[in-house]
Amino acid sequence: MRTLSRCLVALLLMAPLYACSAEQEVIEEVSAETTTKDIENATVFQDTNEISVERIKEEDTIVVGVIIDEENLMSPHDRQAGVSFVGEINKLNESGGILGKQVTVIRVNSESRLSVVDAAAKKLIEAGVQLLVLTCELDYAAPAVRRAKEAEVLVISPCATETEWATGAVDKLAFSMTTQAQKYGVELANILWDEGNRTVGVLWDNSAPETIQECSAFKSRWRTLGGRTTIDKAINMVTATDIINAGDRARTLDADSIVLCAFNRVGTLALQRIRGAGWLTPVIAGLTMDSAAFRPLDISGIGDFRLLSFASTSNDDPFPEVRDAAVNFVSVDGVPPASGRFVLGADLAKLWIYAVNSAGTANSVAVAEEIKSLDSFDAVSGLISFDGTQSVLRRVLRVLEQDNGEMIFQKTWEY
Repeated sequence: MRTLSRCLVALLLMAPLYACSAEQEVIEEVSAETTTKDIENATVFQDTNEISVERIKEEDTIVVGVIIDEENLMSPHDRQAGVSFVGEINKLNESGGILGKQVTVIRVNSESRLSVVDAAAKKLIEAGVQLLVLTCELDYAAPAVRRAKEAEVLVISPCATETEWATGAVDKLAFSMTTQAQKYGVELANILWDEGNRTVGVLWDNSAPETIQECSAFKSRWRTLGGRTTIDKAINMVTATDIINAGDRARTLDADSIVLCAFNRVGTLALQRIRGAGWLTPVIAGLTMDSAAFRPLDISGIGDFRLLSFASTSNDDPFPEVRDAAVNFVSVDGVPPASGRFVLGADLAKLWIYAVNSAGTANSVAVAEEIKSLDSFDAVSGLISFDGTQSVLRRVLRVLEQDNGEMIFQKTWEY
């Protein structure tokens, strides 16, 4: 999710945190969650400086670190997957753990600050961590990736989209549960063509690489299929206010759909302008819009609106394991997941558990080799495949539709 920080704002999605200090700088609000056989699932937030490295190494436990943004720039994309991962590990521990051991999860609020990520990774590696679950943004994950590479520690990001993850350029022990934004743009074109759409208007957020890539790939695929585009316009927080004019509206009167590639802030503003002007053409947004910050209720008269997502959060997903993962999410956070991205954390947990069991050890190198050997894997969200790379290139997506202010399941799309 490179340079995503340029287009997102800090959002009020935060768990209880206590301030702490570490030597010359403040290491902001670090949280740790430990589940044992004798303690009910509960989130315990504490300073990582209070965690005894020696004690954790001596305990009969497998240590996993989760370094994600709980409250700032990356939190709309990071936090849902991070909480879901913790919920799945809690469930694992309730059933007896793995390889006869419990899993100790140390959950760190990165705040999208490089100094915090670096300090947390150092402490976790000292604690004998066997897996680091990292932020969706490679720029922010970089300090932890560097330390993990030196220590040969397995790294998995639930939602990183940079090309480097797939190629192994990040590290031979680094994986991502998603793929590049271009792939999702291609599939968005395939979905609309399959539904009989032949004419579209395209609005794309030009303030972030991911949204540009998503719609660029959409347009290329749309032309290949033989589709027609009535309007092709870049938007951002400044120009989104100008997208409704006589010329734009006239060019979309005969469009079957409007395709929107935008992160939440720009996408919400664009939708408000479109519907506020009485522009009723059906709108479908790409995966970049699917975040914990998006609320259909923020757009008055949102009407015919659909969204490409990783999972449904309305307890209507056709996959039972997705609905179970949502329950596990609530057990940690106290509220239901706010975006389909939560399932990426559940997928990650199931993949890691499978690989550890198959390898017969939690050793990072051995687990990474097990993951690389997989042709396909039946994840929580459905069948996924790495196709010989180190990021998921094939998975089952959902198309959600707006109904009374809620995004509900319409159909699945496997690619």
